[in-house]
Amino acid sequence: MSIEQVPMTELLARSGEDPVVRAEASPATDLPAPGLRRGDTRAFVFLRPTLIHGISLMFRGEDALLHELVGSSPFGPWVAQARAKGADGVTLPRSVERPAGLLPRVRGRWEFMTTTTAPAVTATEGLVELDESRQAEIQALLDEHNPGTDGSPFGRPGQRWVGVRDTSGVLLAVGCCELEASGAPVLSGITVVPRARGAALGRGVTAELTRQAVSEHGWCTPGLYSHNDRAREVYRSVGYVVRAEWSSGRLG
Repeated sequence: MSIEQVPMTELLARSGEDPVVRAEASPATDLPAPGLRRGDTRAFVFLRPTLIHGISLMFRGEDALLHELVGSSPFGPWVAQARAKGADGVTLPRSVERPAGLLPRVRGRWEFMTTTTAPAVTATEGLVELDESRQAEIQALLDEHNPGTDGSPFGRPGQRWVGVRDTSGVLLAVGCCELEASGAPVLSGITVVPRARGAALGRGVTAELTRQAVSEHGWCTPGLYSHNDRAREVYRSVGYVVRAEWSSGRLG
């Protein structure tokens, strides 16, 4: 078994243009990714910097090869280097949650979805752009109706927020698109107030944000926690496809 150290600038090409690598790996990271390849199958682990959840190890590849990679002699020293760079979390495929005690406790399960197609959805009536002057209004809506969201209105540069207002100007729905640390266009904070649910407002907000992201970047990905069945249905309705299922938590 030979472990190769793949420079992060080469990982996307070496992964076969894997959409997970495109979304989660940063070419600016200077710690190479250990990888193992056998025939047409491969496995690797890389540092995953994020805007919200710090730095974590992310594992990607065929299950048996991932177990071999974790058990290899270069893996321990690499993890020590990763910790020195601030890594304190880990994300593993749902099918291999607990190799070698890396994930003592699952803190969250989530799904990676993508689309490269602009949604063919009619623009929602009342859809508006929301600028920084509306930060408090957006935050109040999120605090009341979606307190667990990763959305942080204008807490980071480059965010685009849109919303839907009723005829009297009351904000009924919001959502955001911003670039992750990797450069991936990510949706977050998509929320509809309870009295307006069932009117496809979340779908309209998602479609509008996705449309622009696909136009500017060629693709988009939403943040989806696995317990959120309603959100999954909305994302699928505008063309998103599940590419991977993950378990995350503190690094053991």
